[in-house]
Amino acid sequence: MRNGKLVVYLLIIWAWQMPLIAQSTEFTPFVNIATLSNGKKILQLIDNKDIGSEIKRQKLNQYISADQVQQSPYYAFAYFRILHDIEISRGQPEKAKQAIESMLSIGKELQQTWLEAEAYMWLATFAAKEGNFDNGLNLVERAIRLSKSVQFHHLTARSYNTKAALYYFQDEYYLALELYLSALEIFMIDAEDPYVSKVLSNISIIYLDLEEWDKAWESNYDALQHLEKYGGSNEQYTAFNNNAAFILEQLGRVEESEPYLINAQKYSERTGDIRIKLNNLLAWAHYYISIKQYPRAITFAEQCLNNAQVESYPVIYSDCNRLLAKALHHLGQHKEAIEVLNLSHSLYKEMESQANLADVYALYSLAFEAQGDFQTALIYQRQANIEDKALLFDRRAKMIFNLSEQYKDKYRQQQLALLEAENALQTAKLAEQGTREKLMFFLILVGVFLIFILVKKRYWLESHNKSLQDSNDELYKQSHIDSLTGLYNRRYFLDYLNQLTQLSQRQASQACIAIVDIDHFKAVNDTYGHDMGDEVLIQISKALHANIRDSDLVVRWGGEEFVILLCWPQNYTSIGSEELLAKFERIRLAVCNKPLVMDKLTIPITVSIGISQPLDAKELTLEWHSALEHADKALYQAKGLGRNCVIMAKN
Repeated sequence: MRNGKLVVYLLIIWAWQMPLIAQSTEFTPFVNIATLSNGKKILQLIDNKDIGSEIKRQKLNQYISADQVQQSPYYAFAYFRILHDIEISRGQPEKAKQAIESMLSIGKELQQTWLEAEAYMWLATFAAKEGNFDNGLNLVERAIRLSKSVQFHHLTARSYNTKAALYYFQDEYYLALELYLSALEIFMIDAEDPYVSKVLSNISIIYLDLEEWDKAWESNYDALQHLEKYGGSNEQYTAFNNNAAFILEQLGRVEESEPYLINAQKYSERTGDIRIKLNNLLAWAHYYISIKQYPRAITFAEQCLNNAQVESYPVIYSDCNRLLAKALHHLGQHKEAIEVLNLSHSLYKEMESQANLADVYALYSLAFEAQGDFQTALIYQRQANIEDKALLFDRRAKMIFNLSEQYKDKYRQQQLALLEAENALQTAKLAEQGTREKLMFFLILVGVFLIFILVKKRYWLESHNKSLQDSNDELYKQSHIDSLTGLYNRRYFLDYLNQLTQLSQRQASQACIAIVDIDHFKAVNDTYGHDMGDEVLIQISKALHANIRDSDLVVRWGGEEFVILLCWPQNYTSIGSEELLAKFERIRLAVCNKPLVMDKLTIPITVSIGISQPLDAKELTLEWHSALEHADKALYQAKGLGRNCVIMAKN
């Protein structure tokens, strides 16, 4: 019992000392600003993102004089931060950038490293919005280096967040996610920090681009929950509701998305920020395209483009044109759609945005095909395929690792640590209110309580561990099986390769990889709807599974693509190219000869297949990326030959 009391006493002393230690090691300008004349009012002005820009400017000039800006780095920091927010809300990004450049100039003049670091971080965000990613990375690296040198940890975390955004815009998703997690770890020290929800939302956007819709929804939901618990700005409410609406559309729950868009519109109006309003207009345009109300989509896209300030935001300007072109195409105005697409194409190409370029090329192809210019349509379709394949290997295959587990573990561990810290701090505050005798009495009660908890927890852990094991088994199954087709997914494919490596060490074998791609799958979705597209995927999955051996593996690779891995023992007669082609020809015919029949509709289905050369199994497990790439090139040849055929890669 005496040892138990001592442990509790030490824990409370540690909790008391934690804030003092943090204050002695971490720099933050807000502590110094609070001590200035009008300091509390200035801090309120920084935090209030929803006040009108003109009222905010009047208060800013009232609280901070020009002389104070020139003489004090803390006044300069507050003044230019607030001025930046004012100009952004007015749709004047150039003036906002000038405010940050003035902050940098004052920082250098006063030799304040932390102020220079703050300015470099904000300038990096402007570089990201302008599509100047190399310059942005150089600026944010300076911010990180300088903020670390003065232990301005919160700025370091914000710089990680900005650097992650720069990598995200360049499709470097793995690097972006690592940086977001590093930023989240710092922000979670203060549970009420609004950047916690910002980073959670940014993580959801990575999943969104990877078309991992369930994980995107989960991350965005966590961000909204954080806002509900701790509050946030109108800008955050707008962005997170826009994201929720888009994710629901992709999950096939489009009827649930409109309330989120209405909320987003309400909060965007409150901000007075033109950039936020433009993003909401984009969200509405996308929504009306998804429910096939194309005139309404055109109305919102044109509202976006007709805004005088939209050209100050090249990414938003490009997106407005692309959605307008998509709606025009669906209404049969193909010539007008092509003219609008030309604007988006040049800007996306300048920004090297692969995902958006792929969508633009696909739209070009459909528009020219509708006009009867099949040769030009084919050229653009090939360009779209090139961008799609680049994304396949640079975006999705590159992200084959436990994204959700890594994110969840990091976030849940931080939440648990935060709860423990809050409990310890609360205990310390209660102890300070009493006398020495009350403190001792409290310690005795805590000691008894802890002993009771430890005894109870011993039995609880046994049952909880069993429950966790059952949950882990179920999570493994869910994360390795495609929910639509019932086939294994890409993550299982990697696990299977590891098993194949062990098998090949004991008993060498031959193997080969093939990629199966559904022909004209997008046309099925566009013509008959996504439900019919899902039925096509299910039927083809059954056909593929029925035409391979138990020792072979078929996985859904993503979208309309499947990967088949065939293996033969070494003592089996070496498989020849002709026999291999014949096997996959039977698979092709099995699909081709069985069209989808549903609701009195008969939909012909064909597939194109690219096959790698057969390899030793050990060699394949080491060089599977190369074998997959060869099969992909063969698939591309099959598409070029008119689809519905089987092509084997050359040595």
